[in-house]
Amino acid sequence: MSLRLVSVIAPIVSSAEAKAHLRVFHSDDDAYIDGLIATASDHLLGENSWIGRSSTASEWELTFCEFPAGRLDIPKPPLASVDGVFYMPAGGGAEVELTGFRTLDVGVKNGGYILPAKNTSWPATDGEPGSVRIEFAAGYAETPASIKHAALLMIGHWYENREAATEAKLSDMPMAVDALLMPYRNWPS
Repeated sequence: MSLRLVSVIAPIVSSAEAKAHLRVFHSDDDAYIDGLIATASDHLLGENSWIGRSSTASEWELTFCEFPAGRLDIPKPPLASVDGVFYMPAGGGAEVELTGFRTLDVGVKNGGYILPAKNTSWPATDGEPGSVRIEFAAGYAETPASIKHAALLMIGHWYENREAATEAKLSDMPMAVDALLMPYRNWPS
């Protein structure tokens, strides 16, 4: 299985929100603050995000060598839509778009999956990497306040502590970040 983030529809926080949180009223650090927003987004939204879900509306591509037996679970909940299912047929040839699949548990906090059309099974593929490709959208229409606030706390911590090591003792990320994110953590099964 391979998962790739195609695009994020909206940032986890805007530059204006981050600057207001940091109480920065000049533009000297804008590029640095935008970099911190990107880092927080990667930590909370990326392919290997800590919370394991799409915090904000985003588009993804998921690939497999072959279809599983039964249901095909879609990662990064909540699932918004499955926009396309494509496969390379077992006998060779061009990629084929599969129609008639069923999408279930759209918008469910910890789920979302697809099944083949009723009374059918998944088609056979050529078994090569990327033989099955699923395009889907996932994430909250509006990022939950707890996730946004955790991102702002992370950005604030990094803004104030710019070095990985110093003679002074640096503290770990504030515990509030974990407390804010824990209810949204999508634990692998």
